[in-house]
Parts: sequence; C-alpha cells; structure tokens
Amino acid sequence: MPTHPLRLLLIEDNPFDADLFRRTMQQFNPAATINHISSYHAAYEHVQGLSPADVPYEGVVLDLHLRDGDGLDLLALIRSQNLPLAVVILTGGGGDHMVISALKAGADDYVIKRDDYLDRIGAIIEQACLRFHSQQARRSMAIQVTVIEFSPTDTETTIQYLQRTAPHIHCKHIRGWNALRHELDRGHQVGDVVLINCTQPTLAMLDLVKELLQFRQLSQPIIVMAQPGNEEFPLQALRLGVADYIIKREGFLGQLAIAIENAHYRTQLYQQHRRLQLQAQALNDAANTIVITDRNGIIEWANPAFTTLTGYEVSEVIGRSTRILRSGKHDRAFYTELWEQILSGKPWRGRIINRRKDGSLYHEEMTITPVADEHGQIYRFIAIKQDISDQVAREQRRAIIATIGASLRPAQLWSELTPILLGQVREVMQAESIALLRSTESILQIDLALDCLASLEQQPALLAVVTERLSRTDAPIELTDIFGTSTKVVLGVPLNAANRQIGALLFTRATPLSEFEMKLLSDIAELAANALHRTDLFEQLRAANAELRAAYDETIEGWSRALDLRDRETEGHSRRVTELTIRIAARMGFSEEELVHIRRGALLHDIGKMGIPDAILLKPGPLDEQEWAIMRTHPTLAVEFLRPITFLAPALDIPWCHHEKWDGTGYPRGIRGEEIPLAARIFAVVDVYDALTSDRPYRAAWSQERALAYIREQAGRHFDPRVVEVFEQVITEIGSNAIMK
Repeated sequence: MPTHPLRLLLIEDNPFDADLFRRTMQQFNPAATINHISSYHAAYEHVQGLSPADVPYEGVVLDLHLRDGDGLDLLALIRSQNLPLAVVILTGGGGDHMVISALKAGADDYVIKRDDYLDRIGAIIEQACLRFHSQQARRSMAIQVTVIEFSPTDTETTIQYLQRTAPHIHCKHIRGWNALRHELDRGHQVGDVVLINCTQPTLAMLDLVKELLQFRQLSQPIIVMAQPGNEEFPLQALRLGVADYIIKREGFLGQLAIAIENAHYRTQLYQQHRRLQLQAQALNDAANTIVITDRNGIIEWANPAFTTLTGYEVSEVIGRSTRILRSGKHDRAFYTELWEQILSGKPWRGRIINRRKDGSLYHEEMTITPVADEHGQIYRFIAIKQDISDQVAREQRRAIIATIGASLRPAQLWSELTPILLGQVREVMQAESIALLRSTESILQIDLALDCLASLEQQPALLAVVTERLSRTDAPIELTDIFGTSTKVVLGVPLNAANRQIGALLFTRATPLSEFEMKLLSDIAELAANALHRTDLFEQLRAANAELRAAYDETIEGWSRALDLRDRETEGHSRRVTELTIRIAARMGFSEEELVHIRRGALLHDIGKMGIPDAILLKPGPLDEQEWAIMRTHPTLAVEFLRPITFLAPALDIPWCHHEKWDGTGYPRGIRGEEIPLAARIFAVVDVYDALTSDRPYRAAWSQERALAYIREQAGRHFDPRVVEVFEQVITEIGSNAIMK
C-alpha cells in the first residue's frame, strides 16, 4: 500500500460519490490529501487562480457530468493554462464517445462509475499521476534532433511547429546526404534522434538508412516521414531497423513530438536495459560474493559466488536472515557496532568469521554499503564478500613461525636448541610426547625425547623402520601403523637442510592433523632444520677456531721460549710474567676476550729483540750510549714485526709500551700516566718484579720483601700507583713467590 503523499483536487457535485471517493482513497493511501470542490463554477474560478509554477496538487479527479457546467470545459482550461496536473475523468454515462473526447482533450486516464470502480480507482489515479509527472520530467530535458531533408519539403514548417509546441526538442537542419556525410566524417554528433523528411522516397533514401544503421552503426533512433501513398518506403525502412515512421496526413504534426519522445526514450530504455544486462552478467560472473538485503538483513538477492563461498544454494537463502551465516566467534558487541555503523549511512569494512552450510568456518573480508531512498532513508544493504581463509591461515602460520624462530634465535649450540624446539613444537602441535631424532651415518638416533617416545632408544628395529619411512618423503606423514597403537596418532616429519637429512621430529597426539596443521608442521620442519643446521655450522666453526687459536698460541709460546733462550733469560721468565699479568688484569676488570690478547702480548713482550744484533744483546758487560740507543728500539721493532699479523694487532700494547714509565721518562715514545695502555702498565710492574727476584749473571736474586719495597718506592714514578696496589694484593694472596718458580 502506497504511503507517499498524494495531493488531489476532486471536482464532484454528488456529495455521496465524493464521500465514497474520500473513504476509498484514505484506505488506499493514508498519506493522500483531497481538496473537494462541488460545482463547476467554483472549480472554474479555483483553476483560473492556479499558477503553473506553484500548483498544490499532483492530479485532478474530474466528474464530466456537472449540474452547472461541462467537465470538458474544465479539462480544456487546465490544459490551456499549462498546469502540470494529471487529469483522471469520472463518468457515469455518455458512452465511449465521451471518454474518447476527454482523452483527445488531454485527459490522462478515465474511470467509469460502474460495478467495482472504487476497487480500481486508487491505483488508476496513482499510476496516472506517476505517468504524467514522469513525462513532464522527461520534457524538461532537451532532445537534440537532426532533421535530414531530401528535396524541397515542409521541413522549415515542421521545425517551427516543434519549436512552438515542444520547446524541449531542439532541431538541427541538414539538407541532403552529402551534407550529412560531411558532418559524420568530421566527427560531429547527430544528436539524440535522426528525422529523415522526404517527399518522394527513392532507393537512395533506403541506402542512406542502410549506411547509417549497418555501416556507420548509428546508435541513435531514426524516424522517417513520407507523403500519403508512399507507405512502402517506411515499411522497407522499418525492416532495415528504423525506430518509427510518420505518414504526413492531416494533423501529423501533432503526433511528431510524441513520436520523437517515444523513439528517444525507447532507445534510452533499450540501452539502459542492455547496460543492466551487462551489469547483471558482471555481478553474476564476479568472483567475489555479492549479496543484497533489505533494511533488516533479509536476503533478497545473491550471485552464484555465494554458493561457492557458503555452500548454500541462492534459492535456499532468499527471504532468510544473514544470521544463518553467523559462526558464534563474535560477541554481541561486534554485531551491535556493525549495525549501528551501517544504519547511520556509513559503509562497514572488516574481517568476519562465518559458518558454511556444512558447519565449517571460514574467514571473509566484507564491505557492507547502505543504500538510501530519495528521502535519505536506508532501505537496502549491498555486501561484497571475499574468502580470505587461506590468507588468514598464512598469516597465522607466519605468526607462529615468527614466535618459534624468536625463541630459537638465542641458542647457538645443538644442545641449547633442542629442548627449546621440542617445547615449542609440543605446545603448538598439542603433542602428548615428542622426540628429536638425529641422523647418524645411515640411521636416525634419539637425540632428545620426552615422555613415552623416550623408549624408542631401546628399540633399534623400530627406529630402522622409522628411518626408512621418513627417508621416502619431504612432508609430514602419519606413522601410527608401525607403532601399533589405536589410542594415539603418531606423526613424523623429516628435517632437511643443505640437501641432506639432518634429523626428524616425531610426536604423538590424540587426533590427526588438520590441513592447516599439516602446512604449519612443514613450515616448522623447515625452520627447525635450518636452525639445527646453523648450530652444526657454528659448532664446526667454533671447533675450527679453537684448533686455529690453539695452533696460534702454541706458535706464540714457541716464539716466547726461543726469545728466552736467545736473550739468555732465566728459564720460564715469559711464562711467569704472563701468568701473573693475566691474574692482575683479571682482577682489574679485563674481559675473557681481552685477557687472550694480553696473554699473547705478554708472551711476545720482547719479540722486538729479534732485530737487535747479538753483539749488543749478548754483550757481557755494560752497554755504551750508542748500544743503549739501539737496544731501546726493540719495542718499535716489535710493532713492525707484529702489525702485519691481523690477529695479533690487539696484543701490541705490551710489546710496544711495557718500557714506558708513569712519569714519562720511559721509551720508545716517552708517554706518561694513563696515556700508557693499562695492560702495559700492569706488565711493567710484573716484568721488573720478576727480574729483581730472579738470579742474573751480574747479581743474585732479591728477596720478595726487598723487591716489593722497590716496587712501592717506584709507584708514581716508574709505575702506576693503582696497579702497584693491586699487584701487592695479588702477591699477598699468593703468600709467596711460588708462582715465580
């Protein structure tokens, strides 16, 4: 039942019929308003006072048989004043000629007062009003007409008539086919309608029609006009595809505007229909699901992709609520917020979990767009849906892999990595027991196992079968059958890296793996294999580095012993000063890595003496000034020897600076205080102490007390006072100079 406002003027002198009409219209459309005038003269005066620009009605219901005048005169008055009113006539008699006369005079429809006319009158009046005002709206839009004239005709008269009676029709006059061809070849438009006007049709006229429709593929409708007696031409033109024809009999001009309008709007409707067909086909063929619902979420239409997405046939869901897809994974607040947004006129975009017909869940990305009517009221929703279950699954797998990877990253050794790996896999895969197998020669052996799978270590035959089965696949497989259990599912996945199998994961759980879990386990296996391979490489590299470092250190110790022998130092001098230097340096906060370099520097502290001539180095008596000058170059020579050896560069502090003094009187550079590297300051104290407490050819060894007294005396001059303090603490803790023996 219509509820939009419908304003009517009722001209009826029978009060009984007027009351029946009012009651009927109120039942048909409660929003309708009716102004009743009961006489011809009152109606004539009222109509005369109306202005075309401000008419308070959509339509007039007019009784033709009024006691004080003729209803046709009122109809003529309405049309002569160009009032935009639909007119429906009422008649209780007078025959068909009265109805025909009224329609010719401009009435839009009629109702004869007989039988059940009241049951029909509401719909007739409403349709007449809609039809009339639709035509009025169309007439407000200009129609461009190209009039093609062949031989002298009445074209000018025709155009002038249209300008006067139908100002919305704008005509362009072209004389002859050549002029039209020139227009078309230059790309000029022919407007909305082509009107061909001729006196005596010829074959050239039909050729023109064929040229326009079949070769030029003109999309605008064509109307042909011909003189009476030449009906064969328009019939032939119709066969070729023209939209309409007019025989120029008496009164034909009155039909021309309607014919042009009809041809134009029929073409528009046809083109619109084609567009709608294309749009409908596009919607039906779209890969994305499209659903149209009413304001309450009741499904009115869906495309075939809906069935692919949800498993429901479209016919199953028409008239049903979209609630049939709800999964139960979202709370009431989620749907409340969604509905509040779309009912406010704003689109909603987001992800949602829905349920298929078979009960399985899926993730979809959805956009819901509200559709409003001409009054701004939301009355439809259009939802576009896309299945993103695979995308969500990939995102979830990536997130899980990222978490496991982050937990494994700090581990550098296989033994550190394996318990973390098994704990993570056990939690993610909901495993009851789990084991990591490691490839050993041609068979997999238990590396670490938790719970019942630990018993595999005592079952070599079973391990051999597991090895054989896992060697034939790169993907997770079920191994339940070879374990002979009916209460658990046993699964295994090989761990392959660097084109070889480095191990396998084995675990038990209560249920088989889903498709998502199978892909996740493959991802975990790849991550685990790479992580384990990394620890293998790290351990191999560490072992190689340890071997290389040991070789370096053995070489350095060999150089140190050789230096002691050449310099005729007491046996073990380099070893003793090195160990005590390391002990003090550790007390003063040096790291393990720094102590390695200090050790090498201490062992090589006199490496520069290799460049001192034997005559000076081994001279039995005291050296003269020139010889001392040469001797004092040995720290610089040490730097020249050692700097090209990259791994010894951090050990240069002691060989270069151990003869520098706290007060700046040392050599080779005469630097002072904390300019001297701390390692060299430490070594300087230890070196002097060892020299004083060791026998030399030119003197006997000093006592520990005497040597310590000298060291204290030189604090602040030769030695760093803070180093001297720590040195004394260490010597006191040792309790004797046993370390020097």
